[in-house]
Amino acid sequence: MARLKPPRPLDGADDREAFDCGRDSMNQWFRRHAWRNQQLGISRTTVLCDTETGAIAGYVTLSMGQIEREFLPKAAQRNTPDTIPIFLLGQLAVDRRFQRTGVARSLLFYALKTSVLVSRQVGCFGVLTHPLDEEARGFYRRFGFEDLPHDPRRSMIVRVKDLERNGFAAD
Repeated sequence: MARLKPPRPLDGADDREAFDCGRDSMNQWFRRHAWRNQQLGISRTTVLCDTETGAIAGYVTLSMGQIEREFLPKAAQRNTPDTIPIFLLGQLAVDRRFQRTGVARSLLFYALKTSVLVSRQVGCFGVLTHPLDEEARGFYRRFGFEDLPHDPRRSMIVRVKDLERNGFAAD
């Protein structure tokens, strides 16, 4: 089991080039865009690092967004505005050296807890993600994410009120 430092914001000095999650698109996004997006305030990337080597074990990215009401399940559409505020869990990846050690789960829990805490100050319906494949969909489904049946991007969402009910609001 990897020994990890607590989650922290990505830093410009972090070695993003050494990160390899096994998916070229995720590696390239992390190397080319994560730091720049953070500087511009577009998204925030949080990393978990190995205590011994300092290597980045994994990262997760959060930003704000919106979804059209029509993409939500019918029951969630009632009495809501045309666009619904959401947190966007845009990226979540774990370096190959740390896969299957609980890093993905830790990063997801960090992102969900952060979303609930921020939602106390800024209204937000849920946390939305765009899984890359069926394996990722299965991972998110285990943590309460549901498919958005009418969304052409095949997004998944978990409602903030469900996260609160499941203990993510605890301090």
